Amino acid sequence: MAGRQAAIGRAVTPLPGSKPRDHFKPINIPGNCDGLTLLESLGRMVGNVSAAEWQAEFARGRIVNWEQRPVATTQIVRAGQRYRHLFPSMTEPEVNAAVEILHEDEALIVVNKPAPLPMHAGGRFYHNTLQHILNVAYHPEQPRPAHRLDANATGVVLVSRTRIFAGKLQSQFAQRRVEKTYLVRVPGLITEDGFRCDAPISASAGERCSRTVDLENGLEARTEFRLLRRFADGTNLLAARPLTGRTNQIRVHLWYLGFPICGDPIYLPGRQFGRTQTLALSDPPLCLHSARASFLHPVSLEPVEFNAPLPGWAK
Repeated sequence: MAGRQAAIGRAVTPLPGSKPRDHFKPINIPGNCDGLTLLESLGRMVGNVSAAEWQAEFARGRIVNWEQRPVATTQIVRAGQRYRHLFPSMTEPEVNAAVEILHEDEALIVVNKPAPLPMHAGGRFYHNTLQHILNVAYHPEQPRPAHRLDANATGVVLVSRTRIFAGKLQSQFAQRRVEKTYLVRVPGLITEDGFRCDAPISASAGERCSRTVDLENGLEARTEFRLLRRFADGTNLLAARPLTGRTNQIRVHLWYLGFPICGDPIYLPGRQFGRTQTLALSDPPLCLHSARASFLHPVSLEPVEFNAPLPGWAK
């Protein structure tokens, strides 16, 4: 355990994304863009970037084919084709890389994930991610996180060490046999000691990759909440137990009920959306913590439970 923790320390010193490198973001042409020009396709696929901004990227030679050769705005595209958006000499934003190993055996790695730290590559992050850090520390193994935790959230993350164990663990998630408890801190007057939300959540991402409550076409979602403490500043500490596994489920349900989580950069008070997805190191934390996970061990099939140390805002 000590040796593995030291390997993580070496993997993040310096941060792996601190060295400038060319980064290529994939552009996959969907079916509804078949026959359009590449410029038209990008405008349809990425609505928050203007045509003039895309034209400037083409002029700089930063929109390239899969062989990394620049292409023209007038290039006719077909569904399934792949292009790339070049970001030259890019340095990734700083993250909190203090990943703590809570448990390790032949099948599992259990870590306490810090924040902000994305789980996987995406957006501005490629190497400053939990997946990359574990890949380096456990090389030549390729650990596989069994579930997702928001970049801004902290706490227990379950990681499988092989593909076989990953399948066994993920089947428990699919069958809703993994019990997870989160701690959250929210503002507002909460009068009940316990309550739940059954509002369905949208199946696809919307503004800023967010989800919302969709009462007509949303997916089934259920979360139970229990009041643990009221603080003098008007905030409350809650235990949240998601009974389903929708994206951003706890955040969306509390936002819908009028209790957006303290520090949430996306789900703001008044059912407004923020513009920042991943917090900076200097930002106030998102008060969402994966405190406990219990399930059947994929080897012994005996019940096991893992707990993460409490963050300062929850003590």
